[in-house]
Amino acid sequence: MKKIKIRFIGCWLKDQLSRPEWFRNLIATRSAWGAFSFYAHARRSDGKSKIAYSSKAMAEKAASDMSKRYGYPFTTYKCLFCEGWHVSKAVGRTAQGKTTEEIALDKYAVPFNTRADGLDVERILATEIPDLAQVYGGFRGRTLSSTRQLHAWKTLVESGISQVIDLRADYSSDFYSELCERSGISYFKYPVAYEDVWVAKMVELFPEFCRLIDNGRFYIACAMGLHRTDIALCTYWVFYAADKGIAPPPICGYRKDKGLTTDKIMRMLNAVYKYMTEKNGVEPIPMNVFLERKEVIKELSKKK
Repeated sequence: MKKIKIRFIGCWLKDQLSRPEWFRNLIATRSAWGAFSFYAHARRSDGKSKIAYSSKAMAEKAASDMSKRYGYPFTTYKCLFCEGWHVSKAVGRTAQGKTTEEIALDKYAVPFNTRADGLDVERILATEIPDLAQVYGGFRGRTLSSTRQLHAWKTLVESGISQVIDLRADYSSDFYSELCERSGISYFKYPVAYEDVWVAKMVELFPEFCRLIDNGRFYIACAMGLHRTDIALCTYWVFYAADKGIAPPPICGYRKDKGLTTDKIMRMLNAVYKYMTEKNGVEPIPMNVFLERKEVIKELSKKK
């Protein structure tokens, strides 16, 4: 992991102090100090570096273009981990007294009287959300709370999606749940992560998670709609749906043709199996059955 370059701190601080809102950013809300987080340089979704502009002027032009495109303000900041400048959504309130998230909520929330009775599959597929796929009576794909997918929110709601399942343990904003509430959509957070505290939470919420998948008309996603989504759906199948004769889910992220293995899926399945066994004093399914189901998932990851 990259480390902060000390020589960049002076440039960063000089830029921050030149801004009219410097006191609020540095002292009142302390939002500017987020630049010291590694995720000011890299995306949380996959750890890859954010777009870096070679000058503040170039970053400001990109921020202006993005503001026009998405309808709310973006800002720039000097990266402390690399030579460049990055762009992010502006924190704080506009001249109208609204936060950027409030602006987005006003823009994208859907009236309650526009629902379809069932799922309009063709209309949903036409949104061309990256990695969009049908699964178990609902859909999976990249998270709809991303600025890149918000354009599709109205279409999905009007096309019959009634439940959002958010798999990001590290997502702390209220924006997604508020967008769902304003649009009459149910929001359920099912945090998928390897730490023990999150495994315990997954097991606690597992019965409700299975019920929501069974109900259909859901949209399930992690940040990219691939890896944690694979894990969640495989957990549903291994510990619940397989006993009902339901087919295993398609593997979209941990695929051999993408140069990945199912090792991380197996790691999570093993952690859930262990926790369920310790919590209930009995294996959730016989070990031989568990091993057979894991082999099914491994084979599925090899098929196109």
